[in-house]
Amino acid sequence: MKGEKMTKTKKRRKKGEGSLRQRIDGRWEGRKPRERDPITGKRLYAYFYGDTKREVEAKMCQVFHDAIEIVTPNGRFVKVEYAQFYDTRICFGEWLDTWLTEYKQDSVAPSTYDSYRVIVKHHLKPGLGKIPLARITTDQIQNLLNSKSKDGARRDNRRGGLSPSSILKIKIIISASIKQAVKNRLIPYNPADGVTPPRISSKEIRFFTIEEQKQFLQALEGHRLKALFTLALATGMRKGELLALTWDCYNKDDATIYVTKSVGKVWDPKAEKYIRLIGTTKTKSGMRMIPVLPQVATILESHRETQNIERQIARESYEDKNLIFCKADGTYMEPTSVNKDLYLLTKRVDIKQINFHALRHTFATRALEADIPARVVQEVLGHSDVAFTLNRYTHVLMPTVISQMGKMEKYIS
Repeated sequence: MKGEKMTKTKKRRKKGEGSLRQRIDGRWEGRKPRERDPITGKRLYAYFYGDTKREVEAKMCQVFHDAIEIVTPNGRFVKVEYAQFYDTRICFGEWLDTWLTEYKQDSVAPSTYDSYRVIVKHHLKPGLGKIPLARITTDQIQNLLNSKSKDGARRDNRRGGLSPSSILKIKIIISASIKQAVKNRLIPYNPADGVTPPRISSKEIRFFTIEEQKQFLQALEGHRLKALFTLALATGMRKGELLALTWDCYNKDDATIYVTKSVGKVWDPKAEKYIRLIGTTKTKSGMRMIPVLPQVATILESHRETQNIERQIARESYEDKNLIFCKADGTYMEPTSVNKDLYLLTKRVDIKQINFHALRHTFATRALEADIPARVVQEVLGHSDVAFTLNRYTHVLMPTVISQMGKMEKYIS
């Protein structure tokens, strides 16, 4: 009736749901019955505290895994799941975009960010992107990883599943992104914690046999990139390190090369395209001094003479960047063109196809076969830890281990 003050009836909580009250200090306290004390028979209670009523209710539901009643805008009391105390309008795909932009773009190396971006775009968004962040489950994540191991659905439409290491990378990115969401109180816990990642088995390392290496070096005669491939086999340098070398990094008198930089292509999120990035080496230990063998130094000098001829032919169109390995116009070489030349060279002498990194493995294998100490090989390769070198090339060291163990025979007999 007109003039009468409307009063709101307080909804009583059902038996077993516990009680809520606002304390004198303004904070909220929740109390929920638990089991009885086995000795005294008295009822035990669990207590929850928070700044708001909703926060305390959410904590109570998180522990007991039940639903709670909330008031809708029209005044009705309805039961909702615990997850609905978190914003279910935010989908996992949207959160991944936020996580990449706000938390990773400026905190990791550009190449690392690019690898995250590719995994999110081609694996996580298609599989989990439309699921609300607050409702994503361990089973859904596990199912995605299992399906990727059977059928990777790669961009190039290749058949078969992803490698265990690739599956593990996907799991790590899922876990890291949701961990940040937990910190931001967008989700109560990290469902990726319960996921079982695949077991990573050691991958067979592909490298040239001694005979294949001889055939490959013969195929290099007269090739424009003879110096590049020879230097790779003689030093184990990475492709990005070789393409970033400048002549001031090479000391002719001391016959040494100082590795300081690496070049590659990474995705620029601002320009939304791939750009050439010239940066430091992969790790701090990657900055190193490498001795150059006399025959390799001769090849480098011959390469310098050929480069001077190209400079004279190009004249004004030559962009002198002082690069040791470059295009005929002096500009940076494309890593893909180097890969293509490697493929054609191996095909010419009928050698099983390898990638450029196999040249690095070949150098390490030959060095250890020549009984060069692993500590020296580690320094030349730029590994941060000699244990990594030893673990990676155990197959090469095994014959040496067997022969050295023979020295123990006199002590046993």
